[in-house]
Amino acid sequence: MKKLLLTLVALFMVGLAATAQVTTDPAVVQEDSQNLWVYFHAAEGNGALKGLAPTAKVYAHTGVLTSSSTGDSDWRYAPTWLDNDPKYELQYVEENLWKLYIGDIRTYYGITNPSETVKKLAFVFRDAGGDKQGKTATGGDIFVDVMESGLQIAVDFGVDGNVVTAENSTLNIKVGTTQKADITLMVGQEDLKTVKDATELNYTYELPEPGDYIFTVKANNENDSKIYTTKIYYAQASPEVPYPGDKIKFGAVENEDGSVTFCFAAPQKAGVNLVGSWDDYQVLDTNLMNRCEDENGRYFWLTVNGLKKGETYLYYYYVDGQTRVGDPYAKLILDPSNDKYIPKDVYPDLPEYPTGKTGTVYLAVYKSDINDYDWQVKDFKPADHNNLIIYELLFRDFTGTEGQAKGNGTVRQAIEKIPYLKSLGVNAVEVLPITEFNGNVSWGYNPNFYFAPDKAYGTPDDYKEFIDKCHAEGIAVIVDMVFNQTDWQHPWYRLYPTGSNPFYNATAPHAYSVLNDWNQGNPLVRRQWEDCVQYWLTEYNVDGFRFDLVKGLGDNDSYSNSGDSGTNAYNHSRVVNMRRIQDAMNAVKPGSIFINENLAGAQEENEMAETGQLNWANINNEGGQYAMGYSTSSSLRRFYAPNDSRTWGSTVSYLESHDEERLAYKQITYGVASLKNNLDARMQRLGSAAAQMILAPGAHMIWEFSEMGNEQSTKDANGGNNTDPKRVCWNLLDEPARAGLVENYSLLINCRAQNPELFAEDATFDAAVAATNWKNGRTMANVKGDKGLYTFINPNIDGSLTFDFDFPVKDQNYYNVVTHSYGADFTWDIPNGKVTVPANCFITFASGNLSGIEGVDADGSDADMTAPAEYYDLNGLRVAEPVKGLYIVRQGSKTYKVVL
Repeated sequence: MKKLLLTLVALFMVGLAATAQVTTDPAVVQEDSQNLWVYFHAAEGNGALKGLAPTAKVYAHTGVLTSSSTGDSDWRYAPTWLDNDPKYELQYVEENLWKLYIGDIRTYYGITNPSETVKKLAFVFRDAGGDKQGKTATGGDIFVDVMESGLQIAVDFGVDGNVVTAENSTLNIKVGTTQKADITLMVGQEDLKTVKDATELNYTYELPEPGDYIFTVKANNENDSKIYTTKIYYAQASPEVPYPGDKIKFGAVENEDGSVTFCFAAPQKAGVNLVGSWDDYQVLDTNLMNRCEDENGRYFWLTVNGLKKGETYLYYYYVDGQTRVGDPYAKLILDPSNDKYIPKDVYPDLPEYPTGKTGTVYLAVYKSDINDYDWQVKDFKPADHNNLIIYELLFRDFTGTEGQAKGNGTVRQAIEKIPYLKSLGVNAVEVLPITEFNGNVSWGYNPNFYFAPDKAYGTPDDYKEFIDKCHAEGIAVIVDMVFNQTDWQHPWYRLYPTGSNPFYNATAPHAYSVLNDWNQGNPLVRRQWEDCVQYWLTEYNVDGFRFDLVKGLGDNDSYSNSGDSGTNAYNHSRVVNMRRIQDAMNAVKPGSIFINENLAGAQEENEMAETGQLNWANINNEGGQYAMGYSTSSSLRRFYAPNDSRTWGSTVSYLESHDEERLAYKQITYGVASLKNNLDARMQRLGSAAAQMILAPGAHMIWEFSEMGNEQSTKDANGGNNTDPKRVCWNLLDEPARAGLVENYSLLINCRAQNPELFAEDATFDAAVAATNWKNGRTMANVKGDKGLYTFINPNIDGSLTFDFDFPVKDQNYYNVVTHSYGADFTWDIPNGKVTVPANCFITFASGNLSGIEGVDADGSDADMTAPAEYYDLNGLRVAEPVKGLYIVRQGSKTYKVVL
């Protein structure tokens, strides 16, 4: 009897919403069903609970969707997660088959409102601790439709979904009804079989040829009649038709006549159907795409007429009747799992995902005017690349709920902080990856779609407004681009089995593999990179890119081994590959900013520099030693590229980046005892380290909030990156010592910006910053002709240090103080060449003929900020309502630089 019951349970699927992961007894679930059992087939779906022992504990996290639910994510009457009450525990039946007794639906779930009707049962199956979770094959929740009372029909065609191929074109059709009835099965207008006064009908039908087939089931008895209709599509190979144009263009491209041509690369595949919202997501024979090939691969294309300008359309590709995927060239993506958690105020008009019509495929958005934006700044030119001062930021943590780590920062909130960036003096921002990544809370190094901005931070227009307003303030925008790996939702990753994917390496040829490693030798992968950079440069008006993990961007056969030695060795293919990308960038925006995170040897990086590429230079270890108060390995000479055997002006050097531990954290955790509890001293050391960086010729980078002495750790217990949200910390500006550090950064950067000739290649840079014996201190001199900046640094942790220095002009009043460490007393005697600097501190003097220096008192601590005053930004523009930041303040005849 049990064997017969299981056979009957397996016969039927509940309409279109059921899945082979879950079957039921009775086979058709109705709200008034009694003695309801739910059977969980653990080997189906994602198979996370496959193979558990009979003694294992398996639980259902279950609720219902009712007439009051707002969508599939709005479960009602569900327990708290990890509720292991016996009512949720499943019973073992046989290998990979478990059952849960529901009984009466309304009683089991505690539904007492008689006007609230049940539409679906919802499930996630799990082990006792929730570490293993049984979901759909794509990681979604499992649903079982609940039908109305009375006569109902359920049909199982013996196939998964409504699309079949030659391999499963014989349909074993099983029809079940909830009451005895006369049942008729039809295909088109042809009657296939009729049974009288029965509850089931079985029929085997072989689809004769590819195409669309409409099946109809009619059930009639003396009380009621029902009709069930569905379409089965027999997929076929795409016909071979040349692409209509000189060059294949991927994605959705509008033609001059208003039609839209969709094109998708899928080597080794036979047939692809375009499935769109304009056809209510039906898989139609009329939307079978054409096929064409060249030496680089196989492509599928179809031109669609009638799509209205400005309307939003959703689509995906159905490949070989087996796999649904999004468009790798989509300009916007809808994520069925994560978009529902994006707040309305972050993305107000986000298109709704058509739940129940497309499975859980990531949908591409086509909108003819998606890139229409009224750019206000049309002729922006970034600063010379060797003179960039870059601010690296993560939208997620740069703004948001103050004092908390919610990761709710947005692009619009970042727009409000542009005046701060302007006052700080940076001339570029580098944003961590913003292309569509997996989930909503991420650093972005797990991309899935390269042409779509991630929606967790805002709309496409939000990103463009941020870029536009940065340009208005003279700030370039650089996007961090991840061409080494993707997460698992990239369409080309999903299309092929691991190990035989032409786009991905089964095993990475280098030592630093993360996620799914691209096959850099595939010409379609290279084309993707070229199209991607050109798209962001032209449509989003970005100024360049920082390329992540360039050591992984070599050809597969270019590594002598996959270990550190093979990866870190000179690799000419990386030079070639990066130049190919640079050529694509220069073709649409000559002189674009190009930054490699290569961290390779001098030969390779100098070859990259020959075409104007910049390379990251990591000075975090040495900077950390200095900041912590240790002289060993504390030389900061590598901030100047020639001191690191690199071409002059070819590096972007930094004390901190998103990949490195915070110097301020190192100070309080590992620093010398006298620093750990002395905030003033710690900030003074960070300021003097910043001076050694900023005043060295070449480009430099600041990781967000370094200038405030942010001391939140960026590492996990194993020393890896902790990518969890970080506490938003703008209130650090309320602490005088930290505000003083911000002032150091701002005055140094702005002095540099106003006197670029001192940082040019033909200027003289004399820096005694290498010594690990701190007895004589450190000095820096930036000189061009009769102009000069002179910096004195006392790296010792205690005791003032008096420098003997031969100033070119022996006039005490000729030199102005650009800035000095906050909260310290300095003395200087220019005629006699004496400068006394307290421990941990620095001071910078400027010759009297430098721009932006004369007549301004660097220390505004004596200013009466309650008195009437005029506020100006550092470009001399009057500010009506100052916010937090650095300003020039004029009170009567006195002028100050003040941090608010």
